[in-house]
Amino acid sequence: MNSSFFANLDPDVYKTIVFIFLLILIMRFIILILEKLLDHKLKNKIIERGLPEAFSVALLQTEKINEKTNNIKWFLILFSTGIGLLITAKFLPLGIHSIAIITISISLGFLAHSFYLKTYDK
Repeated sequence: MNSSFFANLDPDVYKTIVFIFLLILIMRFIILILEKLLDHKLKNKIIERGLPEAFSVALLQTEKINEKTNNIKWFLILFSTGIGLLITAKFLPLGIHSIAIITISISLGFLAHSFYLKTYDK
């Protein structure tokens, strides 16, 4: 990448980016904790009510399926974003076409994920 582009950025931009990144990490952590607590509460209610075993097993197994597809989704999105960044680095100077390349690469990652889900469901 063009080193003069990053050298001309205001230090406040870096601070803002780091702050937003940390805020996203903290919020994601809080959401994951709440999700685990609510899942635990749901499992306890299933056990208390004595629901049929087939129903409870089906309800509890969805977590592993969602976790696997979520990992594949993030892999495809990050991989396609990395490819988009590599392509962007080849077509300097940075401009509106760089944003278009990144956007198209991310959307291709989501498209690949949807194709994966269609084949995974079969």
